[in-house]
Amino acid sequence: MDRRRPRRPPLRPLVLIVDHQEDTRAHYALALTALGFEVVTAREDDDPCRRAWELHPDIIVTAVPEPIPESIETSIDEPWHLLRDLRQTARTREIPVVAVSGHASRSVVERAEREGLAAFLTQPCMPQELASTLRQVLEGHVLGGAER
Repeated sequence: MDRRRPRRPPLRPLVLIVDHQEDTRAHYALALTALGFEVVTAREDDDPCRRAWELHPDIIVTAVPEPIPESIETSIDEPWHLLRDLRQTARTREIPVVAVSGHASRSVVERAEREGLAAFLTQPCMPQELASTLRQVLEGHVLGGAER
């Protein structure tokens, strides 16, 4: 988990929301804007790492999709490639990432902890809960992968 010291977050922190569902992006963007955040959205296939590099948001919110069954061969470990890509670049390495998922199995939560997510929230996740978690992470309060 990210172990940075507490810091004073900006008055209107910039949040990059990455999700493949337009409704989810729009819902959280509208709510977080009303709750005091600046928000930019990106689809998962819009190169969110490039967007994070260009914008350098204060925090990133992303969906962790349903785990890929081990019986299906794939070259991409979909739930975690964004986080790994962000960690490979110095400019995006320190941006905290909060995941929201409807799949909170023990293996997913343990993986979230290993991968270094700042927080892991399960759906349904009300915007006020997300905003509160984002503020806690930005203030340096490490929540850990299994917080919710």
